[in-house]
Amino acid sequence: MPSPAPPTPARWVTGRCGSPRWSTSSASAPVTVTKPPSDPAALRAAALDRARALVAELDVPAGCALVATGSLARGDMTAFSDLDLLLLHPEESTPDLADFWYPLWNSGVRVDHAVRTPAECAAMISADSTAALALLELAHISGDARLTARTRAAVLSRWRTEIHRNFNALTDTAIARWRRFGSVVAMTHPDLKNGRGGLRDLDLIRALALANLCDEPPLATERTLLLDIRALLHAHARRRRDVLDPEFAEDIATELGLGDRHELSARLADTARRIDAAVTAALATARAALGSRARGQRRPLDVDVVDDGGEITLSRRPDLTDPALLLRVAAAAARTGLPVAAHTWQRLRELPALPEILTAAAAEDFFALLASPTHTAEVVNELDRHGLWTRLVPEWAHIRGRMPRERNHIHTIDQHSLVTVAHCAAVGVSVARPDLLLLGALFHDIGKGHGRPHEQVGAEFVARMARRLGLHLPDRSRVQTLVAEHTTIARLAARHDPTADETLDLLLDAVHYDRDTLDLLEVLTEADARATGPGVWNPRLEAGLRALAGRARRALRPAALLRPHVHAPAGIGLRVNPEEETVTVSWRGSDPQPVLALIAAKAWKITAARLVAAGELHAEFDARPTVQTLAEAADEAAFIQAHKSGVHTRLPQVPPAPTLTTWRGQVLEVRTGDRIGALGVLLAVLPELAWLSASTPGATMITQVAFAGPVDRRQVGRDVTRALGTG
Repeated sequence: MPSPAPPTPARWVTGRCGSPRWSTSSASAPVTVTKPPSDPAALRAAALDRARALVAELDVPAGCALVATGSLARGDMTAFSDLDLLLLHPEESTPDLADFWYPLWNSGVRVDHAVRTPAECAAMISADSTAALALLELAHISGDARLTARTRAAVLSRWRTEIHRNFNALTDTAIARWRRFGSVVAMTHPDLKNGRGGLRDLDLIRALALANLCDEPPLATERTLLLDIRALLHAHARRRRDVLDPEFAEDIATELGLGDRHELSARLADTARRIDAAVTAALATARAALGSRARGQRRPLDVDVVDDGGEITLSRRPDLTDPALLLRVAAAAARTGLPVAAHTWQRLRELPALPEILTAAAAEDFFALLASPTHTAEVVNELDRHGLWTRLVPEWAHIRGRMPRERNHIHTIDQHSLVTVAHCAAVGVSVARPDLLLLGALFHDIGKGHGRPHEQVGAEFVARMARRLGLHLPDRSRVQTLVAEHTTIARLAARHDPTADETLDLLLDAVHYDRDTLDLLEVLTEADARATGPGVWNPRLEAGLRALAGRARRALRPAALLRPHVHAPAGIGLRVNPEEETVTVSWRGSDPQPVLALIAAKAWKITAARLVAAGELHAEFDARPTVQTLAEAADEAAFIQAHKSGVHTRLPQVPPAPTLTTWRGQVLEVRTGDRIGALGVLLAVLPELAWLSASTPGATMITQVAFAGPVDRRQVGRDVTRALGTG
């Protein structure tokens, strides 16, 4: 009986798209693809053993050292990983490498190799932050171990001494990567390696810990889960791939012992959320340790809310029995973009529960939180990480990290909702009721996953929230309609003729013949489509939306704008509105700038204004104190004395913000971002007026102005835009 043939040694061969895969067949035999094993740890161990066997064939020149970086150095290879190798040689000699790399090239493995001296390795720390992270992982394979140790020591020493110079480049690289690949928590097709909360962030934390800038948190379980998913993804895709697509997720979930891809997504999101929180904390700790954030004076932002050298903290003696403090901190973070200190989040968790019906000031802060196109999503996610967002929106827990059923979505449902809010916030000055638009955007998909039409469920949820925010019945009806009908225009544009009268009737019925609801629905439809994914907002949908909305708008008449009623019995006065948590300044005279300058100097935020010309100007300004309590602001005698002193006569410089001017008959309507001093700046550039009415829904100041006589509309528009929009 002949003896059996010896087994063919394992080797790497080139697969599809040039990617390597392991095979045990002979060089001439066809490659046989077998079902990958379900144990990801075994996959990684096998790939690591084969890689080590391959590099063992290399004949390292005398005095040199062969070291690994990347996945080989970390020990987390898969069969499709690149082989990252570095040959070290002393500065005084250059080895002959004519045939050194040929065994690797002949094997078909994808190799990333270089030849350097220890000094060249150390120099790369300053030149390239990405290469620096790789060099921190140096692992000796063969050759002169002392040369490897000397190189590792030189690299680490240079990393620690120059981190203060490289830190900004390091963080900029991470931010660019997050922007390009998105968040593992938020994406329906998450990038396990490069996304925020992925494997590269773990490497970033370790690099900061090696620089003695932070402690490395215990994230071994999180790392193992990411590596397990990635190993199985490579095996199923039969190539190197870091993006987890739904078609692979179901099988991977089964092999990991999970129920379905939705359970896998939830586990992955929780893991990425913890890594994201850890890398955020590590960067903050490192920044503080380096002293790169200059410590300045403490600056009040709101009642008990302080900017402490570029970080939001609480005042020295905050009222921790006031549950609305949570919303003031969140609104300040959204307005300024400043980070909230870690110890502040801890103290906010100790606040009592918010009341069933929010105060007017708390409701205003809630809308201010939603009104930032750039910072709202970050602040909401931070609130959610600390268990505080569901105090405001309890229904959020059901959609947190939830995968949508529609394949054209690129975000999880919760993050899609926040992206939609950001799109709406960016165009908030284009609608009459930005507060209702932002609330509708937040809740438009919150009803998904309840076994009923999500529009219906979302409408029920938003009606409860609108009541909690103190909206009156007509506005509750509008926002409820907005959520219930947010898919209507897209459906009508896709299935009906936009020019047909029957289609127009369907749309008018859906918005209950209300022009404000129609305007809001048009903006929300576009924002929802843009936030869904590439190609969803397309020329066909845009044409249908514009045609339908335009026809419906022409069929509806806008509400008439009425001259406001003003009660100003004396030259200057002050009264308190306890239910609204505001004060009303009444004034009579010829020039409102001094009283507006005093209001701005006190950092009072004007929430509404009414002004009429009756021989002289009569005005009322409703304002909410931001750095005083209502009781402190209610001192009428002190206010009158401050006004008579004449100390405050000039308005502060107002930063530019998006500004839109339109004419409704003979009335000018100005919409601009709400900020302290904006109303005074507007009044300073307007011609003689007959009356003015202003409100601030959704952190947008909306002002209607009627003039005493004919005006040059074009010039007025230019003056207003220059004063408020461009500065």
